[in-house]
Amino acid sequence: MKILHVVPSFVPCLAAGGVVNASYQIAKKQKALGHDVVVYTTDSCIKRLEFEDNYNVNVDGIRVYYFKNISNTFKNKFTIDTPKGLRTHLKKHLKEFDIIHIHEHRHSLAILTHKYAVKYNIPYVLQAHGSVLPFFQKEKLKNIFDKTWGFNILYDAKRVFALTETEKLQYLKMGVSNRNIEIVPLGIDLKEYDNLPEYGKFREKFNISSDDKLIIFIGRLNRIKGLDLLIKGFNKFDKNNPDNKVKLAIIGPDNGFEDEIKSLIKKYNLNTKILLTGPLYKEDKLKALKDCNIFIMPSQYESFTTSGLEAMASSKALILTECNHISEWVKGVCGETCKYNPDELALKIEKLISDDTLMEKYGENGRKLIEKEYNWDIIIKKIIKIYMKVLKEK
Repeated sequence: MKILHVVPSFVPCLAAGGVVNASYQIAKKQKALGHDVVVYTTDSCIKRLEFEDNYNVNVDGIRVYYFKNISNTFKNKFTIDTPKGLRTHLKKHLKEFDIIHIHEHRHSLAILTHKYAVKYNIPYVLQAHGSVLPFFQKEKLKNIFDKTWGFNILYDAKRVFALTETEKLQYLKMGVSNRNIEIVPLGIDLKEYDNLPEYGKFREKFNISSDDKLIIFIGRLNRIKGLDLLIKGFNKFDKNNPDNKVKLAIIGPDNGFEDEIKSLIKKYNLNTKILLTGPLYKEDKLKALKDCNIFIMPSQYESFTTSGLEAMASSKALILTECNHISEWVKGVCGETCKYNPDELALKIEKLISDDTLMEKYGENGRKLIEKEYNWDIIIKKIIKIYMKVLKEK
C-alpha cells in the first residue's frame, strides 16, 4: 500500500509530545513491512526545524515533507499551523495514495487533507490521540472549529481510532457511528528496552545517591500534567516521613508551567528533594528509567501516557491519577492509582516506595502486559488489517 500520514509535528520534534513519537513509530513499522510510507507535516518546533530540502526528507526510509509554517512563533503561541504550499501539493499528489492516516484533527493540515480526500475519494482514518472532546484549553475556539470543520472531519473518516474504551465513548458523544470506531492503543518498540543502560548513570549525573529511592515524571511541563498536584503531594509525603530518602526528578521540556513549578518547589523548601532536568531523549531518557524506582503521572487528564508504557517496558511500577484512561488496567496490576488529590497521592507514594516487593511485582507485571498487548509489532498488524478492510469497502 501507499500510505500517507498527516500530523502537525514529526520527529525530530519530540518536544511536541507523544503524538510525534506515535506517528513516527507507526510509519516506521509500516515501512519495515514493505509499505510505501509518506508523511506530511510542518517544520515547526520550539525552534524551527532546518533541512536542506524541507519538502522531501528521508527519515529512516520514510519520505517526510516538512511544509514551512509561515510563522513558527505564531504556531508556538497559538498552536495554529500555516503550512505554506500544502494546498497545492495536495491537489497535485493526494490521488497517488491508497489510504490516509490523519493524526489529531483540529489543525489546518487536517482541514486541507479532508477537503481533497473527499474530493478525490481517497479513504482516510483518523486517530485523535485523546483530543476528541473540546475541553480543558481553548474550549470556545475548539467548539467553533468543530462546527466549521471538525465534525465533518470526524464523520467523513472511514474509521476512527480510539486509544481506550473511554475514548470510544467520547467519539460516540461527538456523534461518530459506533461501527466506524476501532480500539487501537499505543505501543512500545520493545527492542529499545531489552538492553537498558548501566545502572547509576542518571544518578551520577544529577548527584543522586544509590541509597535514595527515585521517583520520576516524564512529560511536557504543562498545567494539564498535574505537576502542581505532584509537588503538593510529594511535599505531604515528605513532611509525613521526615526521615525518608526519596528524590523526585521532573523530566521534560517547558510547556508554559516551569516557572510555577519552580515557585512551588521554593515555597515548600524542596530544592534538595526535587530536581528539574529539562528534556531528556533516547539514551538519556533510558538512563532515567533504569535508575528510578517509580514512574509517576499525576495528570488532570490523560488519554494514554506513552511515557507510562516506557516505564512498564523498563519494568518499573507506576502511580497514576484516575484521570488517566489507562488507570483502569494499571490499578493493582502494574501500579497504584488515586483521585486527583494531594493527600491521596502522598499516601500512594508512601505505600509503594516503602514496599520493594510490591514495586518489583508491579514492574514485572507491567513488562508482561507490554509484551502481550502494547507493543508496536502487534498493534501495526491490527492497523494494517483496518486499512485493508477500509479499502475493500471503497
